[in-house]
Amino acid sequence: MSTTGTDERVSADRHLLEDLVRAALRRSAEDGWDVRHRPPWTYVALRQAGTRDQGWKLHVSATPLSAPVVLARAAEVLVRHRCPFKFAATFADLTGLLSRNVHRGSAGKFITVYPPDDEAAAAIAEDLHRATYGLPGPPVLSDRAYRPDSLVHYRYGVFSARSVLDNDGVYSSPLTAPDGACLVDRRNAWYSPPEWAACPFESGRAPVRTAAPEAVELAGRFVVRQAIRHGAKGGVFLAEDRLSGAQVVIKQARPHISATLQGQDERDRLRHEADMLDLFGPLGVTSRKVALFTQGDNVFLAQEHLDGAVLTAWAEQARAADPDGWPHVALTAVRALTGLVAAVHERGFVLRDLTPNNVIAGPDGSCRLVDLEMAAVPGTPVTKAYTAGYAPPEQVRGPMYGPAAGAAADLYALGATVLHLATACRPLLGSDDPSAGRSWDTRVRGLVEVATEGDAVASALRPMILGLMRENPARRWDLRRVGAFLDDLGPLPAAAPDTTPRDATAAGRGTTAAGQGATAAGVGRRLSVAGQERLLRDGIAHTLRRMDRDPGARRLWPVSGFGETADPCAVQYGSAGVLALLASVLNTSDLDTPNLVTPNLGTADLGTQVLGTGEVGRGEVAAALRHGAAWTLRRLGSEARPSPGLHFGRAGIAWGLYEAGRALGDDALRTTGTDLALTLPTSWPNPDVCHGLAGTGLALLHLWRATGDERFRERAAHCADALLASAERTPGAVLWPIPERFPSALAGAVHYGFAHGVAGIGTFLLSAAAPGGDEYLETALLAGRTLLAAAQRTGAAAWWPEFPGGGVRMTHWCSGSSGVGSFLLRLHSVTGEPDFLDAAKAAAVAVRGSRLSSGTAACHGLAGDGQFLLDMAGLLGDEDYRAQAAELAACLEARAVLRDGLLVVPDENGDTVSFGWNTGLAGVLDFLLRLRHGGPRPWTADVPAPEPALEPAPAPAPAGS
Repeated sequence: MSTTGTDERVSADRHLLEDLVRAALRRSAEDGWDVRHRPPWTYVALRQAGTRDQGWKLHVSATPLSAPVVLARAAEVLVRHRCPFKFAATFADLTGLLSRNVHRGSAGKFITVYPPDDEAAAAIAEDLHRATYGLPGPPVLSDRAYRPDSLVHYRYGVFSARSVLDNDGVYSSPLTAPDGACLVDRRNAWYSPPEWAACPFESGRAPVRTAAPEAVELAGRFVVRQAIRHGAKGGVFLAEDRLSGAQVVIKQARPHISATLQGQDERDRLRHEADMLDLFGPLGVTSRKVALFTQGDNVFLAQEHLDGAVLTAWAEQARAADPDGWPHVALTAVRALTGLVAAVHERGFVLRDLTPNNVIAGPDGSCRLVDLEMAAVPGTPVTKAYTAGYAPPEQVRGPMYGPAAGAAADLYALGATVLHLATACRPLLGSDDPSAGRSWDTRVRGLVEVATEGDAVASALRPMILGLMRENPARRWDLRRVGAFLDDLGPLPAAAPDTTPRDATAAGRGTTAAGQGATAAGVGRRLSVAGQERLLRDGIAHTLRRMDRDPGARRLWPVSGFGETADPCAVQYGSAGVLALLASVLNTSDLDTPNLVTPNLGTADLGTQVLGTGEVGRGEVAAALRHGAAWTLRRLGSEARPSPGLHFGRAGIAWGLYEAGRALGDDALRTTGTDLALTLPTSWPNPDVCHGLAGTGLALLHLWRATGDERFRERAAHCADALLASAERTPGAVLWPIPERFPSALAGAVHYGFAHGVAGIGTFLLSAAAPGGDEYLETALLAGRTLLAAAQRTGAAAWWPEFPGGGVRMTHWCSGSSGVGSFLLRLHSVTGEPDFLDAAKAAAVAVRGSRLSSGTAACHGLAGDGQFLLDMAGLLGDEDYRAQAAELAACLEARAVLRDGLLVVPDENGDTVSFGWNTGLAGVLDFLLRLRHGGPRPWTADVPAPEPALEPAPAPAPAGS
């Protein structure tokens, strides 16, 4: 779809708002002002004026309708005071700041003002308040309102303090306390100034609430007992209705959030949802309305509390509880969903946002809809809204404001929801670029076939799912055809019986036990050798193609989201991870793998025709590796980086440089890596792998084994000693909390997982232990028993919460089954204790069972989970786990997107292709490289194991095939 019209509108919006400011500057008759645009902000300041590092800043909120007036009036005040400021550059940028999905503490900050001193701040706040009073805008939750009902808010924070890499390996501008200590400038969703910052505003003399009230009463009737969730648009709460004694759900809509140019906001959506409850509640389609009321500027909707679980959780629980009864209850739920959609359509509405999270299912498979705020009459004007993966292409590509889609949009969503119900598959497909390469129907079919293979219920429903998810709305199955298909389906066979051997010698062979997720039964689709090599060739070619060859480049490879603030040299989002990947590619190219890297093709011979096929020459890989290492070295010398961690800090950079030098045969580069490693601290407040001391220790052990230099072993021992000293032991358990006063976003955290907690630290101590046992091994054993006690089991699967006492049940490397299992497996290989093996096998069951709902990345997705399964295959000598890893690779291929003819796997958001090792393409390619060609797991200090036998590459296809 062409974006020309959208680009032109954005440009017009920017100039409209900027012209209002320039008009104020012209009226001031004072030269010397600069107006600079750096998305998503426009900055206005006097050229010669300085700005304080920190102080009391002001925020002025607005809606899309009030923004031009607010900006025009505020600009007059600020120019008169000669005060610098910035504002959201376009209406789209402001809409983002008002989105229901924005961080609560940032919502509504249209204009940010940087007063030159506290006295000026008070005067400017008063003038801004008078100039904008009575205009609409939301409250800013991180700030305190200057006066009641004011658009002007204030907080103490950073102005222009230099952005530096902090203890977490992330760029930040810290606050400086009077004693010189650096503090994190936290944008909390509540007013939280530093204790030492004297407030110059009159309203600042009122005390700040430091604790939540014991109970909140709404409308004199509802007593809030629990917050289900908080968001920018408002909270969702469980409450007691004092009139009836019943439990109710209460939704809150804050003023002006999701405000539109039509003048509507979340309060209007909530009122509309109340109307939908009035219409559909008595029909059993949704819950019944209890009350709609206003308190302050907020609108609240109290509704009947529905027993049951959202469809995502219900399906997993129902399958695990009764595998034999699952086919019947699943079909009951599918029929119920179809009936709900039919009931809505019969009354002239479309849902526009049917997803598994908007369905509550009971134990018997009965269903009711929730969150009907998007329901509309087809053709009526609406603001575009959808959930990615459940909306058809025509809805995704539609205009921001336009007529509501027809019933066919709900049909697509029904197919996607049934797919998720039957398989736990996230039906998210990123966009191809250019889009002409593959049909949407082909891509959907590929995903559905991967998701349904080996599952009796899902396979039986496959024709219906594909019929509903067709790209052409006119060709989608209608509800009558769906009903006829379900009637003809008849009873479905139960899941295949579990024949998994239970003794330790089985080593996880054929793990198909109930409770491991929606794809438990049967064998899933595996990615063929040819498919593995295609993803590898194309991914490596795309990585080289997207490398920025400018010596002064800010980053070597594009990043997105949080990656913009992370160290561009580190493993997580930066160059070190890609350097390690390219080094592995060069080392692997000595094998008999002509389809991976063409050994004799030099850089000079590499034309666009070869790159277009995804084949790359060994010379080009080496040249890219050499350029990347040189860029990283230059960047290292330009700034301090305190974090010594493996993924966000210096330890991973030293490791990447050393491996680059080893692959290139460059002794100077190898020495640079080892010299950097020898400067790493052997004591550090953060004990974890990603940011802290355990990651330092793993790098030191790796370099000791690679070089034989005893200095690395000695320094690793010092790291281990420090971790023993910082451990918090209780009977039968050990934890490593991150100190609460340490300047870090993780301060106070206590984790179980590999990235930040017990599993990662235990892995380092195990690797550092001397043969025969010592205190390091004893503490690693205690760490293992801590994790055994924390495991949450369902059937044959095991998950771990993120932290003691709570947190979401996790499956991935950073905080869940994959990372914990990696440690427990290694602990078993050293000690022989069967409980550790049993837990590792249960972790593998959870990992395999979650593959269809997982993202792609190494940190919390398929690539990291696949590395764990390859660990299981290698350390246990069981090729069934390698086959399971190939199932995960098939999921990666199903989610791959085309970029200029190359098939590449997108990053953790499902659409963007970025390159960080833990979050993007580099980690995916490293997993595929190891799956296809063997080798040790990257970023561990494992003793190298014998290489597994390689599956032979396929013979070349006949000419013309």
